[in-house]
Amino acid sequence: MSDSEVRANVHRVIDERSESHLQDLCTLVAQPSISAHDEGVKECAQLLADMMKKRGIAAEVIPTPGQPVVYGELIEDPNAFTLLCYGHYDVQPTDPLDLWESPPFEPTLRDGRLYGRGTGDNKGQLIAHVFAASAWKEVAGRVPINLKFVFEGEEESGSPNLGHFVREHKDRLACDLVYISDGGLHPSGDPVISLGNRGVVGITMVAEGADRDNHSGNKGGVVPNPVWMLTHLLATMVDPEGNVLIDGFYDDVRPITEVETDLVARLPFDPVEFGQTMGVPRVEYSQQEYYQRIMLKPYFNISGISSGYVGPGSKTIIPATAECRIDVRMVADQRTADIVEKVKRHAAAVDPRVRVIAGGMGAMEPSRTAPDHPAVPAVARALEEVHGTPAHINASGGGSLPNAVWPGILGTSHIGAPYANADENNHSPNENLAVDCFHRGIHASAEVFWHLGQMAEDA
Repeated sequence: MSDSEVRANVHRVIDERSESHLQDLCTLVAQPSISAHDEGVKECAQLLADMMKKRGIAAEVIPTPGQPVVYGELIEDPNAFTLLCYGHYDVQPTDPLDLWESPPFEPTLRDGRLYGRGTGDNKGQLIAHVFAASAWKEVAGRVPINLKFVFEGEEESGSPNLGHFVREHKDRLACDLVYISDGGLHPSGDPVISLGNRGVVGITMVAEGADRDNHSGNKGGVVPNPVWMLTHLLATMVDPEGNVLIDGFYDDVRPITEVETDLVARLPFDPVEFGQTMGVPRVEYSQQEYYQRIMLKPYFNISGISSGYVGPGSKTIIPATAECRIDVRMVADQRTADIVEKVKRHAAAVDPRVRVIAGGMGAMEPSRTAPDHPAVPAVARALEEVHGTPAHINASGGGSLPNAVWPGILGTSHIGAPYANADENNHSPNENLAVDCFHRGIHASAEVFWHLGQMAEDA
């Protein structure tokens, strides 16, 4: 058979197996794997490894100090191009349960979507690579490139042991590129390529006044109020336009290149439509500023403040304590430990009574792949052939993923291409994956394998 006939048959087999693929995904979703609660994670790892073995992939469950990694490989030619597919089989907690229309671990089809925790994030996306590899093996007896699979069980808990795992197995994981399918397509349904992600680190600030709440009349003006401590401190950290005022905060921010500026200029933008997706009337930034703010610039976020009394009626007190939760989103070349240290120094200089505590969430370093990487056009062609529309290329994603381990430890670039629908409700009740997106993702992986093989041959 010619190359075109082989590829056509691969896609035919994927279509013929669509029902079994969906059933296997249901089996995988039905197995709880909440890393935050250590609920069913190890059982899910074994289930996933068994599914991979069933399809001819040499797979094993490898322990880590936390949850295990499911590793698999298909090595056709040690000298051929090698792609490492990364994903995570752990899922978010299911709370609040009363907002789910069907039980989170009872996958349910409704209106062309599969509902259940982990459908889109990330079980339905990682298993697409496995099904695509299986179709190639069934039709051609081999995959066009070497494949390695790293599916971890702690991403939703901050990937605390992924770096340790990659470092320990560095030689075994050696590859030419890392490919990640996580997150959603463009709201239009068009494919997206993401060349990086922002990092994140969590910080807690605690202010303490008296050793008890005090009457705000009898003691007002003489007892220190920890809410005001935090308020005044926070006002010295970020100005009303969102600029961070902490000394040295921007020192290591990687400058935005002309190529990245050009990529941003090509992205679609509708201030009203985009605003509505966030629950505001419109986005109050230009197209360039909007995308640069969510992709290429850091952000200092207050996610919550807790203190005092806000229940029914009134309780006129001076609270004894106040607590503030912060997450800092960083961009390429900033580092979590450095940012935490600068926040601590700033707080100590402004109000040493406020304690600054790093942690509360897993820290992830930022990472960014160069837009001129030779694999970018190959992946873009593969996605366009499957979707029928060109891929939007994001210089970076706004969220955080543990991708810094690939260039930082393996010395390998990474490219992301999400397969889920934009409204997958990941991390929320009623998480779902559109069935057509799921099947299209399998086709996309099959084409990515082919085009990367062609790229390597033409190099």
